[in-house]
Amino acid sequence: MAEYLKATQAAEHLGVSRTTFWRLRRDYPIRAYFFDRSPRYKRSDLDEWAEQFKEDHL
Repeated sequence: MAEYLKATQAAEHLGVSRTTFWRLRRDYPIRAYFFDRSPRYKRSDLDEWAEQFKEDHL
């Protein structure tokens, strides 16, 4: 079963602040899943997104 994280949890998982996560998310979209109108992020999607970002920017 996939684990879905709130924005704060997603930021912690990626090792960035919540503000940085929102800025990155704005500039480099990632799919969000909505539960009760609240966005959640799949852990595996976050890992793939972070890897792609690293490849493109480092």
